[in-house]
Amino acid sequence: MGSRRVKPLSLAGSALVLPLVLFAAWVAPASAAAPAPASPQVALDWNLNAVTAVRAARTMDGVPVGLPPRPFYQPEGLVYMSYVQAAVYDAVMKISHRYELYHHFSVGAGNASPESAVISASYNTLVFYLGDPGGVLATKYAASIAALPHDKRTARGIAVGEAAAADIEQLRAGDGRNAPVSDACPTPSSPPTPGAWLCNPAAAPPQFEVTPWLAGMRPFLLQSSSQFRAPAPPALDSALYIANFNETRAFGDKNSTVRSPDETAVAWFWLGNVIDQFNATLRGVAMQHNLDLVDTVRLLVMGVMVPADALINCFDSKYHYLFWRPITAIRADGNPADASWTPLAATPNHPEYPSAHGCATSALGSVLADVLATTSFNVTMPGAQNGSVALTTTRTYATEADLDSELVNARVWIGYHFRNSVLRGEDLGHSAAAWSLQRFFLPQDKEGGD
Repeated sequence: MGSRRVKPLSLAGSALVLPLVLFAAWVAPASAAAPAPASPQVALDWNLNAVTAVRAARTMDGVPVGLPPRPFYQPEGLVYMSYVQAAVYDAVMKISHRYELYHHFSVGAGNASPESAVISASYNTLVFYLGDPGGVLATKYAASIAALPHDKRTARGIAVGEAAAADIEQLRAGDGRNAPVSDACPTPSSPPTPGAWLCNPAAAPPQFEVTPWLAGMRPFLLQSSSQFRAPAPPALDSALYIANFNETRAFGDKNSTVRSPDETAVAWFWLGNVIDQFNATLRGVAMQHNLDLVDTVRLLVMGVMVPADALINCFDSKYHYLFWRPITAIRADGNPADASWTPLAATPNHPEYPSAHGCATSALGSVLADVLATTSFNVTMPGAQNGSVALTTTRTYATEADLDSELVNARVWIGYHFRNSVLRGEDLGHSAAAWSLQRFFLPQDKEGGD
């Protein structure tokens, strides 16, 4: 997307000097009068509103008859956040023209307010996908709009936001969200088939499976759900698998005698809910680096949509290989001492390989490195403590490599994964992110425009 190259004027001869000086004097006031960048606060506020709404939402997807609706699982929560931030991004870029649209849609932006466009796009997308129990979102919407000038710019921004939300709703219709999946959860067998995934025996009930439909969902950015399918997991008799098995058995045990208190704290940190964790991190980065409204909106959509696509490809790999979790593998190894082996925290109910957190968090790291134009990004993230998913503490990562390295250890120390699974997940996440970031959210070609 190159900018137009202009042939320089020749200054040969005195006839050009005075006109050029006069032209410069004439344009200076217009340049000085350029409006200041818009505050990002409304985008930060409505990102938090969206997180709150997604966390409060309930669904019957995968819930057996007779049981109450469940909260969204973390992977599907990032999907819903992607819907919202995509609409917000397109609405703002329709007005600002700073970056390319995610998806082109027809509406006259004119001199529209980007602030009201953010509010309108967020609100309309959330209500479409989640409804508005108790009118909570409607109340927040009314208060946000009331805080803006009551003028034509605000009205135009509302219309742009509505159009962007409607476009995303149409674009993502039939994308595979909540598609029925038959017999995804294998029937437990005793002894288990070596290497074959079984539902978590501690789940209640075991058919409460985590978003198997994600494996076949149409990605937001990538070409297919299998575009970056991970290589096959190591053979059960390989030196790599045996070393990984022994490490997780020792360090991931709930009552491990080799895992240190600091290592336990790291494991607990990454138990925090990623819907909260990722979005809080993105808001913190936007404020730390004083991003304006346009760049904040861009960061927010990249920070949820790129990891969501990495998770879609990750779940394709999970359900392609159907590899067993440590809790199944270790209990089945024939050692009486391991018959009741239990991980530090209850194992999520989806296949082990590759690690979903590895896929998503590495993608987030790639986004942060791309936006900040450095892998030495010094990012502070919130996390959890002592088995809670609430974000009650923070850790700072000087580099992208530091983030990747700690996450690998954390998923082993909590007993969820074998080390190779997290590494391959991170490979997938980085690859998916690199492909997407080379093609989307790029500076707009000033010669064209929307």
